Amino acid sequence: MMTDALYERFLAAINKLSLQPGQQLVAALGGGADSQTILDLLMRFRRDNPQYRYLAIHLDHSFHPDSGRWSDTIHEAAKAYGIDTIFEPLEVPMKTRVSKEAIGRELRYKRLAELTEPNAVLLVGQHKNDQIETFLLQLKRGSGPKGLASMAEIQPWEGERTLCRPLLTTSKDEILEYAAHHQLTWIEDDTNYDTTIERNFLRHEVIPTLENRWPHFGMSVIRSARLCAEQQDVMDELLLEKLHAAQQTQSSDCFPLSLLKNTSAAMQRALLRTWLQQLGKSLPSYEQLEQIRRQSLNVRLDTQLAINCQGYSVRYFKSALWVDDGVPELFSDVAISEPITHFGQWGILQIAEDVITESETLTVSLTHPKGKLGKPGREGRKKLTDWFKECGLAPWLRQRVPVLQVNEHDVWTPVTGWLTPAPESHSVPTVSPSWQTTLEWLSNS
Repeated sequence: MMTDALYERFLAAINKLSLQPGQQLVAALGGGADSQTILDLLMRFRRDNPQYRYLAIHLDHSFHPDSGRWSDTIHEAAKAYGIDTIFEPLEVPMKTRVSKEAIGRELRYKRLAELTEPNAVLLVGQHKNDQIETFLLQLKRGSGPKGLASMAEIQPWEGERTLCRPLLTTSKDEILEYAAHHQLTWIEDDTNYDTTIERNFLRHEVIPTLENRWPHFGMSVIRSARLCAEQQDVMDELLLEKLHAAQQTQSSDCFPLSLLKNTSAAMQRALLRTWLQQLGKSLPSYEQLEQIRRQSLNVRLDTQLAINCQGYSVRYFKSALWVDDGVPELFSDVAISEPITHFGQWGILQIAEDVITESETLTVSLTHPKGKLGKPGREGRKKLTDWFKECGLAPWLRQRVPVLQVNEHDVWTPVTGWLTPAPESHSVPTVSPSWQTTLEWLSNS
């Protein structure tokens, strides 16, 4: 029976996950037949597998005037299963309809990550028809093998989380048959017939024409997507091996320009893409990537390379390329009165209690002292930026290092340690603070 075959496919996908007892399985509910089917399949799975934790989440974008009523309907259906639920609104900035869909999708996945546990598995209802549409959209954009691979059945997502699409080889008709057979409740969104939206145009006008002419067109697309994914996996494995070998003598975050020597332009672009993907960055356009490649081939020691991409820039330093994520929100001078002080994205300062006394004023600032500073045990004094340079800190990072000052005199930074404007005989505190951060200036120091 088709409904049993569908559950077998669901089990096959789940069995690939190597789940651990207590791991969280989350159904992302949109209200359509596909996500309601995912929920029903998950609840069937729960009957034989109580060792996992189960959750259903619905985020209401309010795109449709009836979305509030739909949420109530979806909520009632979920409650009937006795599963824990989270239902909440999701505010999406007002844009054109098409861009609003994309922004809504991005914000939805971001919020889903915030609401789930660090190693959660998110189950979504994307199916074979969605995969065909995704392939054609990527084809329209001129994508290579990675884009044409479309959606993976299982993929890493947001840290240690996993995104799972158990219905990716199941057609929409099969899902509707299952939902009807099991008397599920679902929502029919009339905006799914708005052909000004690209996916709907493909769904209602393009794909039916292609399948009418070539009945096996859909299966051919699925096969091509799978082959592209396999090819991309092999390429990624080989490229990562080459990248990691070159990074052994430098930071694992950088792109050594030695990788660009004696190799083709196509290989150079592939290596650059692999590097950016490894860092979790959105890929630049072909034109931006070519700009990075060409300029990197002609850099000199004094080159100030800075190419802006989506949310980051690519810079040059010490025979390598680096990603610059920009400056977090700035903060005003902060007086330190506690052993631990939080600075948002900048990090956490921890300092020994005996350093914090009433006779001393401790301040953290992003404003650097202008005079020359000496280092205990070293002859000579120089400006703070020169100390940063000696420590190997990239030029664009040198103005982003927080400075701890004691009585507006001695200076400590997480890059240099203690510095002082006083003569060499002057003693600085014997205990150094610590600064925990993920910011670039510390990892590159």
